[in-house]
Amino acid sequence: MFRSAILVACLALFCAHAAEPVKAPASRSRYADLFDDPVIARGQGVEVKQSALDESFVAFKANLAARGQTVPEDQRLFREAQLLERLIVTQILGKRATTQDVAKAKEAGTKFAAETRKAAQSDEAFQRMLKSLGITGEQFDRRVYEQALAESVVSRELKDKIKISDTQVENFYRAGSDILVQMLQEELKRVTKNRNASVDQLTAVKRQVEEIKKANLARLQQPEKVRVSHVLLATRDRETEKELPEEQKRLKRVKIEQLLDRAKAGEDFTKLVQEYSEDRNLKETRGEYTFSRDDRFVQEFKSAAFSLEPGRLSGVITTIYGYHILKLHERIPAQKVALEKVTDDIREHLAQQELQRQMPDFFAKLKKEAGVEILEAKYRVIIPKEVEPLKPTG
Repeated sequence: MFRSAILVACLALFCAHAAEPVKAPASRSRYADLFDDPVIARGQGVEVKQSALDESFVAFKANLAARGQTVPEDQRLFREAQLLERLIVTQILGKRATTQDVAKAKEAGTKFAAETRKAAQSDEAFQRMLKSLGITGEQFDRRVYEQALAESVVSRELKDKIKISDTQVENFYRAGSDILVQMLQEELKRVTKNRNASVDQLTAVKRQVEEIKKANLARLQQPEKVRVSHVLLATRDRETEKELPEEQKRLKRVKIEQLLDRAKAGEDFTKLVQEYSEDRNLKETRGEYTFSRDDRFVQEFKSAAFSLEPGRLSGVITTIYGYHILKLHERIPAQKVALEKVTDDIREHLAQQELQRQMPDFFAKLKKEAGVEILEAKYRVIIPKEVEPLKPTG
């Protein structure tokens, strides 16, 4: 229900901020080949050149473009300053890594990289994703490792020292109160004591508190779900993802109709799934899925599943993946998740929020200890400390 928030997902972070490796690559940047490449930030064990920041910004823009977003020109300097901050911190954290940190980072990075490649469903699709982000496979693996290493160091030096009490977990579950709410409530006390504070200021803070609580409680609500099994006869080539020739699709249509007749005649549907389904995830899922209307399944599949009664079969359903037959096993009504099922998730969520709250001061301390100096004046902008509510996904 909740997801880790420090380096929320390595992919999102390294694509958005594209930190250079702690050890510079042997080949020079294409930007360094074309222009002077001055050092723009320096400290003990830290050196960031203009080319590194330029490449980070290009990768950042590519990441946004892949999501249909752009960087307004009036925000460019601020975004570059943020990227420079992350480049600096990444280098500092890399220097502080222990042997255990490195081992953990390698394990986590390898696992994440493998899961990302698997989620792409094919190497071709994975390469398209990398191309859209303006990075190579080698850069992907390296940056995943760098972010995993940074997370390992921060966890050891900061996160592991954070303790979330049972009372805090209970307050979240019952009232939706989290670290951000506590901070806003403290702010509300300060505003209340300020004789110059307006009614609008008080109202705005109170409204924000209530909105956050409401959103937190909503995350504990499990929507209606269905549990289904399906037989899939694919109409796309497993290797290339290209549509099969029409004759092959016609033969598969005939076969799926025959399987539907057999299922309706009373054959064990589970056995039909195991024997005939071409679902890529068959070994892991045995052809069974549980999902809500908001989960990421193709609409035709979801519509068919939610239209069925328990124990009933669908007709032949056509999607971009092929021909399906569904059987609904059960409907799971909407309900609030039991506290014991989400205690660990809530505790982790609150710990991540507290970590985010502490990280700016922690990073400032590390930079001070390393004697970091921003040599390029235009990047000496003040980056505000912000703690935003996490965005857990169900």
